[in-house]
Amino acid sequence: MKILFPTDFSSAAENAFVYALKLADRLEASITVVHVYEMLQLHTWVEDSMNMDQVNDQITIGEFEQFRVKIEMLKRIAAEHRLDHVEVNYSLKESDYVVEAILDEAKASGADIIVIGTRGASGLKEILFGSVASKVIDGARCPVCMVPDTAHYRGIEKIGLTLEYKPGELELIEKSLAIARRLGGHLHCLHVDVYDPDKEKVKLMEYRHAFAHEADISFHVHPDLDVEKGILEFMRFNQIDIVIMGVQHKSKLKEFFSYSIARRIAYHTDIPLIGLHVDH
Repeated sequence: MKILFPTDFSSAAENAFVYALKLADRLEASITVVHVYEMLQLHTWVEDSMNMDQVNDQITIGEFEQFRVKIEMLKRIAAEHRLDHVEVNYSLKESDYVVEAILDEAKASGADIIVIGTRGASGLKEILFGSVASKVIDGARCPVCMVPDTAHYRGIEKIGLTLEYKPGELELIEKSLAIARRLGGHLHCLHVDVYDPDKEKVKLMEYRHAFAHEADISFHVHPDLDVEKGILEFMRFNQIDIVIMGVQHKSKLKEFFSYSIARRIAYHTDIPLIGLHVDH
């Protein structure tokens, strides 16, 4: 199994690297660390007064030297957590398109999951600018684990899965259960709603019947008018270690994920989130 770990060497990325190491150890996976840097872009009149080739050569040399220093830092983190036995490879890339470079690396390396750090954001800044992490999860074909900078690894035993009780969710449940089993955890499936109790009962019975013989999965309904608040309350009360949410690669992906409850939760909780792509 292969894990891709994009990093900008921020404190958020360092924190996420611990999760990547822990996951690699649990999954018997290797890690590819990738850092993407951009060349200097200037207006034409500025370029005429400078030798841009020399400037960019200096940037490349500087990035390479910084990369060497940061590699040693990552090795120290692995040693401090007694995970220096995990295989880690390193990749330095130059690109004007950071997200696309990360996605290309994921495809080229055959990544099974991407682990990436996130910093909290809110309000207009979150909506207008987004982040590298949210754009990666939009475009990736494999699961993406977003690790908040406030997360503290305490093991992965309780895994949450949010459900909307829509058609086609059995595929999402089955994929999530497979991930939970690889991690040796229990899958807690959650639906938050108060508007349609009859629908809830029917779906709850359907799902419980479909997985009646599986001991490592359970289904919960949490009544709350505010879905985001209900999900956060459930995760905190039940000490969920990581939560999975379904993401679709459809024409209205932005409406479905980037501006959705899933994205707000990813930025406003200290619990890591795995975006899992399904085709409904």
